[in-house]
Amino acid sequence: MRILIATWSLQVGGGEILAMNLAAGLARLGHEVTVFNQRAELVDEELVRRLLPPQVRVVSMADRPWRSFWAYKLNAIGQRLGLRFSLYERAQQAYLRACLKKYQIELLNSHATYSDRLCVPVVAATQIPFIITEHGEYTMFARAGRREFAPILQQARAIVAVSDYCSNSLRQALPALPPIVTIPNGIRVDALPDGRQMRQELHIAPAAFVFGMVARGIAEKGWQQAIDAFLLLPPRAGREVHLVLVGGSDYLEQLRQQYGQQPRIHFVGRVPNPDFYVAGFDAGLLPSYFAGEALPLAVIEYLFYGKPAIATAVGGMAEIVLDASRGAAGQLIELDPHTKRANVPALAAAMQRYLTDTSLYQQHQQTAVALQNKFSLATCVQHYASVFSQYADK
Repeated sequence: MRILIATWSLQVGGGEILAMNLAAGLARLGHEVTVFNQRAELVDEELVRRLLPPQVRVVSMADRPWRSFWAYKLNAIGQRLGLRFSLYERAQQAYLRACLKKYQIELLNSHATYSDRLCVPVVAATQIPFIITEHGEYTMFARAGRREFAPILQQARAIVAVSDYCSNSLRQALPALPPIVTIPNGIRVDALPDGRQMRQELHIAPAAFVFGMVARGIAEKGWQQAIDAFLLLPPRAGREVHLVLVGGSDYLEQLRQQYGQQPRIHFVGRVPNPDFYVAGFDAGLLPSYFAGEALPLAVIEYLFYGKPAIATAVGGMAEIVLDASRGAAGQLIELDPHTKRANVPALAAAMQRYLTDTSLYQQHQQTAVALQNKFSLATCVQHYASVFSQYADK
């Protein structure tokens, strides 16, 4: 099948990573895959080289630099004149239309609300099946009482939600929607790095206990709360405890300036290989209060490295950490009812339990390993291929 996957950017982000991994996985199954990057200027070249094999075609407005240049210029003029539409978006849609025709695309799958909005007018004039993957943004809008996005979703032949939390939220908010299928995010792990190398790089003793966090560099992921909880942990005789923070942004740079002198807090910045650091964790953190938290890849990655997770009970987090048959692969804490952020004392208490209750830690570690196949990229890609095949024939 000739498939086009549309995404907002080719940088670090849950939806972007899944889109690239999915493209690579489908290509390995023999499909001809094209990735359409809506934001041509937002590309992490090293990440793209790592995730996308050569047979995956990547297209964007960067392929038409002069048209892109003049579209931006005319768009700026149009905005000053008060035009209600974006001339640059019109140019993008024209190029997307050309790509669908040139590469004889048989199915289009979009992975961001911006991409969905861009794709709808294009596919409406064709018979190409359009499938939207919902990563949590529409769920966030729906739970806030917004409904203006319904016509976009209704143009899809089917909707793939990354968690039951998203599926159920959309069904409750908007009953007149296309079929919704839940396919959990999957990650690819080619070879497990040696966690000892990370510890050597950061000068962390082999016997130390390391809490780590990987996420986008926005405050809502709970970086401040992770630091505050870590600083509440009592000193431990004979065993150091460290906190490793993996991510980059202006916000995280501010936190680094504030806490970077703490000898056991490590800011490693934005990196193309967060798995190198995850391999050296003992437990992963994600005290998120992000309203659109659907099924975070970071927590899934913790499980793949056998690292129990401590996270907030938001969105689809319980679908990763808790399993009806196998038990818990971590601990969930509630948001503070007043601040609507991670309850810092509860987070510190959960961290302390892993430091003192070896039996609990080992039990959660074993469950994390047992849940790996549930969230493997191979499983995820097979489910997508099945859904694409089902709806391409209709």
